[in-house]
Amino acid sequence: MHNAARKLKARSVWQEFGEVIAIKPSGLRVSTSIGEFDATRAVGCLVEPEVGDRVLVASEENGDSFVLSVLSRPEPKATNISVSDGDLIMRSTQGQVVIAGQTGVDILTGGTANIAASAIEVRAARGKFAVLFLETLSETVKAEFGRVKLAAQSFDSVLERFSQRAKRSYRTVEEIDQVRAHQIDYAAEGTARLKGENTLVTATDVAKINGEQVHLG
Repeated sequence: MHNAARKLKARSVWQEFGEVIAIKPSGLRVSTSIGEFDATRAVGCLVEPEVGDRVLVASEENGDSFVLSVLSRPEPKATNISVSDGDLIMRSTQGQVVIAGQTGVDILTGGTANIAASAIEVRAARGKFAVLFLETLSETVKAEFGRVKLAAQSFDSVLERFSQRAKRSYRTVEEIDQVRAHQIDYAAEGTARLKGENTLVTATDVAKINGEQVHLG
């Protein structure tokens, strides 16, 4: 055991400030007070270094060099938090995760964006939603709007039951308004009026007009 411990040779590690002078596919090229050399971006260095950044470099004697952190930049610019390999997971085991931006927040992906939560709340002064194909699955939908405007080239719905209540209802159809039903029941507390250039009422068995007064012609 004593002989094995003697064979162990400790390597010294030193840290120094440096400047990124080049970015290569194999890693970074940094310049320090002792010269220029290649360095690898450390896994813990989440901010992606750029040319001109002042960085903290750790080097092992006769070994590898790593950029541990980006310390400062000569000019203010966008800060890119990225990982070179694998997935990036942000997690809080005891609290919540907040992503905030003063002027905006963008979520971009070439794949699928998934949101899984017990509840979802979206609050905004204005909203815009544009998709080529929309599919929703829900047991219950409750919506309250002050004003709704819908413009669509085609609208199809398949329902087992449809109920609608309105104080006033106005509908304009430029061409054909067609209803096919097993039974149709229209009731008005006031006046029920049917008017057309040509009006046809056809019954297979019985056509009945009932009123206290009936005026024809």
